[in-house]
Amino acid sequence: MLLKNSLLRVNIILLSIVVIASFAVIYFITWQSLQSEIHARLRAIPASAIAGAFLSEQQIMIRQEDRILVKGRPDLPVDYFKSFVINVDGQGNPTSVSSRISIEDMTEEDYIQAAAEALVRDREMGSIRIAGRNWNYLMNTGPGSGDGSGRRGGTIVFLDAGDIHQALGRLLLSLIIVGFSVLVVLVLVSYYFAGRSIKPVAESIRKQRQFISDASHELKTPLAIINSNAEAMMADGSATVASQRKWLDRIEEESDRMNKLIESLLYLAKSEEDDHKEALPMDLSASAEMEINRVEAILFERGIRLTFRRSREEIVVRGDGEKIRQAILILLDNAVKYTDKGGEVIVETGRRRSLGILRISNTGAGISEEDLPRIFDRFYRADRSRSSAGAQGVEQAGKRTGYGLGLSIARNIVERDRGRIDVSVDQGMTVFTIGLPLDGVRGRATSPRSS
Repeated sequence: MLLKNSLLRVNIILLSIVVIASFAVIYFITWQSLQSEIHARLRAIPASAIAGAFLSEQQIMIRQEDRILVKGRPDLPVDYFKSFVINVDGQGNPTSVSSRISIEDMTEEDYIQAAAEALVRDREMGSIRIAGRNWNYLMNTGPGSGDGSGRRGGTIVFLDAGDIHQALGRLLLSLIIVGFSVLVVLVLVSYYFAGRSIKPVAESIRKQRQFISDASHELKTPLAIINSNAEAMMADGSATVASQRKWLDRIEEESDRMNKLIESLLYLAKSEEDDHKEALPMDLSASAEMEINRVEAILFERGIRLTFRRSREEIVVRGDGEKIRQAILILLDNAVKYTDKGGEVIVETGRRRSLGILRISNTGAGISEEDLPRIFDRFYRADRSRSSAGAQGVEQAGKRTGYGLGLSIARNIVERDRGRIDVSVDQGMTVFTIGLPLDGVRGRATSPRSS
């Protein structure tokens, strides 16, 4: 859960940064575009005024005795831009105004205030708020009078940019709403996929912890036996080596078991890191027959019948021949261990689609349905009746003293050769099936149970 929350937190932060950055870029680009449009309008207004575009609808204001007189009420069209141009003298005093705004919307004081605020700011372009509206302005003025009051003399063009500011406001609100909605959706999607993506990691951590726990337990048992036998030997200080032979044999036996366990662990660890040996053609039926001969004496000793149904055609697969034979021996060893006296082991070879197939079936103690998915896990033991997967070789058959690593090793060997290994229960028999790519067939093998 902690790993899932950390992953989700990182995803939310990264997604928030991406969404905010993307929308900020959209807003900035739109803002720049609108600013360019405003500047273009501002620069076009003085030319229009000079060309007489304002003549039919202008208000003429003439400075007389420190006040401006506004004369005329223009008949303004519906689609005009609200704008006005103020001429100022060298002292920064308004002398006249060419306006496209009706006298009801702006008074003489508003015009005077607009000119004063623009001159105080002393910037070529800017924005002010007059008469309840936002105005952008462009100053075309010369140097000031030297009194520190800024630039004076020339014209100041004003444009009502309220519609543009409203558009930007609406865009910002839309981006906030859309961004919030997108983040909510992405958070929900991230939560879903975080849960799915974390499952393999959590399962891997669980298996790793289980593996360490099981390995520690398996190593602790022989160590305890060795320690107790050593203490028994030291209890009699006058004893000879010959008299202590029983304890020495037990110590040697447990040491051998520990050595085999460690070798199996090392193989599994190295198999996940080492480069795989080049796969070569091999006769699957001949390999199976070779390993059957190795367990024939044990089968006879335990009274187990063995039936070998060899394919009539040659089954040539690609793989590491030595390792594949090891996997076959592990499965045979497993079958022998869990077949009761007088039972039967059946070995079959054949082909199915692009796979060479080897099936090893045995009677005896079966595997429950709930244990089937985990039967290839390291150290996994289904129950007391099947307490081992035959990891330690045929020479220990009948003792059931394996560590539960054999089937895991067999699966690792087969999968490294792009094959598959499955287990099933069919008519009371436990069936292990190996499927390996036939010689000349490339790619990942499909399930050997498919037809």
